[in-house]
Amino acid sequence: MDKVKSMQDLLYQKQAEQIGLAKEQNGKLELIKQANSRALEIKEKLNNLEGRKRSLEDRIESIQEEIDENNASLHSKKKQIEDIRNNINSFKANIETASSQITENDKEVSNLRTQIAEFEEERKNLQVQLASITEDIVSVLDEKLKEVGFSESQMNIAKEELETTLGKLKIFVNGRNNIFSDFKGQNHNLEEYKNTLSEVCEAFTETSSQLDSLETSLKKYYESSPAFITEFLSPQGIMTKKRAIDEKINQNIEKVSNLTNEIESLSTSSSNLSQKIEEYKETLINLRGNEIKMQEQINSATTQLSLLERSLTSEQNNLRETDTELFAEQKRDEEIREQVITLQDELAEIEYRGKKLTKELDELDEEIAKCNKSVSGKTGTLDKKREEQNKYQEQYEKLTLTLNSSDNDIKNIKQNFQDQYSRDLMEFEERMYKITKTSVELKDKLSQAKENFKALGSVNLMAPEEFNEVKDRYERQKTNYEDTQKSLENLVRVSEEIKSKSSEMFLETYNKIKKNFHNMFRRLFNGGRAELKLADPTNILTSGIDIYAQPPGKKLENIALLSGGEKTMTAVALLFATYQVRPSPFCLLDEIDAALDDKNVSSFVTVLESFANVSQYIVITHNKKTVMGASTMLGITMEESGVSKIIALKLDKDIKRGAVIDRTENDFVDEDVPDEEGVVIPPRPPKREKKEEE
Repeated sequence: MDKVKSMQDLLYQKQAEQIGLAKEQNGKLELIKQANSRALEIKEKLNNLEGRKRSLEDRIESIQEEIDENNASLHSKKKQIEDIRNNINSFKANIETASSQITENDKEVSNLRTQIAEFEEERKNLQVQLASITEDIVSVLDEKLKEVGFSESQMNIAKEELETTLGKLKIFVNGRNNIFSDFKGQNHNLEEYKNTLSEVCEAFTETSSQLDSLETSLKKYYESSPAFITEFLSPQGIMTKKRAIDEKINQNIEKVSNLTNEIESLSTSSSNLSQKIEEYKETLINLRGNEIKMQEQINSATTQLSLLERSLTSEQNNLRETDTELFAEQKRDEEIREQVITLQDELAEIEYRGKKLTKELDELDEEIAKCNKSVSGKTGTLDKKREEQNKYQEQYEKLTLTLNSSDNDIKNIKQNFQDQYSRDLMEFEERMYKITKTSVELKDKLSQAKENFKALGSVNLMAPEEFNEVKDRYERQKTNYEDTQKSLENLVRVSEEIKSKSSEMFLETYNKIKKNFHNMFRRLFNGGRAELKLADPTNILTSGIDIYAQPPGKKLENIALLSGGEKTMTAVALLFATYQVRPSPFCLLDEIDAALDDKNVSSFVTVLESFANVSQYIVITHNKKTVMGASTMLGITMEESGVSKIIALKLDKDIKRGAVIDRTENDFVDEDVPDEEGVVIPPRPPKREKKEEE
């Protein structure tokens, strides 16, 4: 009996151990389930992190591209500002060079004026010598004439006798020449030839006699002429000395004239250099303005680049944090997988122990059954006890299983609530006892709440990052918009300033040309009048210009109604009127005088010569008068057939001798021409108020 009891106790112990194994198995299963649930959560989080990483990488790539574009733009702007600065330095050097050249010109002008003063002093001395020698010539001439008893009447008589004898000789020789020429062209006999030959001899005799008379008359003329004239005209004579002094005076005057021309040339050069310096300074101001604007653009681009680099650094930090978090989650995933594998191994060991324990229980049951057979007397009691034991054992097992199942259900409910709502269910433990509604009403309310929650859509886990990204982009776009708006305002202001300044400059130049055109037209046409009128005075920068001309004896009309020559002369007047405002160093005129008559050509050449000291003119022409007004002629000739040759000829006074160019200068008085009326100049924009930096 004791053996049965001990075996029964061992059976109870084994059964309790079996129940413990069942609880441990359920615990391991619950742990595996929780680990799998956490693994799913980690997997979902890994997917979110990978999506976030891809988004960050795309954003970093976009920012890097924008940084590269800004770097390229910044490099281009720096190259432009470097070019502007080089141009500024170049213009500064040009201004310094021009200023030094003006100083040198002033020094040269001072030296030339000193030389002119010396030449003028020398000319005064020569003029004193000339006056002295002139008085000597007069006194010596009177003295010599008195000595030889010179008579002007006798000299005139001798001169008339000489001219008469010479005229008779010419008439006689011409007459005989005509007679003999006629005789030569006819057929004659021997007798006629003899008579003609006799006449020839007589003609020669007569000619010889007249030559003797001519010699006598010439001798009388020489005798009546004063002999001392030869002494006056000899190389050592007083006239030669006078001519030498005259030549020195002429050379002196020519040198002074050359020096004066050189001074005028230097003055003109200095004036042109001063004008260029002003232009350089104006260009320098514009370049400095462009430099400031470009520097502002570079500063703006640098600021934008700095913002992009900070944004790139922030995104790279976010990417590193995401990589770190992703690595941590991957490590957690690996740890959970290893934990699941460990739990599965432990579960397999528990199953093995359960099978072994079941086998031991079966063996104990068999042994107990054998012992019970031997104890037959207490079989009934033992069976009752066993039935009770089995009933209690079944109730215990059911309660244990129910308890374990309830624990698992409670844990699952808590975990599901935690996963679904991120709240601990035990926070609502006190409210459970205050619920008065039925489960059906609560389920309906829960179903309605779920539908409403579902209607809201899924939660975007990337919303904060997307919001930051959109915010950064908005700030960048806002900054770009403000910079663009400021640039647009500056451009509009500059455009208005340029329009106003251009209108003022155009109107000033136009009024000058208008006055010059009227006076130049009067000078070329020897009278008349000419006008320039704006077609639209309210829009002077886009307005056309009408040209009206009134040659002497005609009415004022549009230039289109004039003849070809009048149109040409009007065009020449307008050309030189423009040159008077701003002359050009060189001017090429091609067949401009083709439609002009001789009088107009003379006027054209005269005006052209008056401008020759300002500009150098190259005139292509076939008019001889125009050629005679030039200083040098360039042309093409063909001395041999098929061989062209370029010639250059200096047209001096000897070559131009006999050229008739009417250079009569009328005393024209320039008339004042009123400025254009009704002109509207665009107003200048108001000055910008500089904001004080706080």
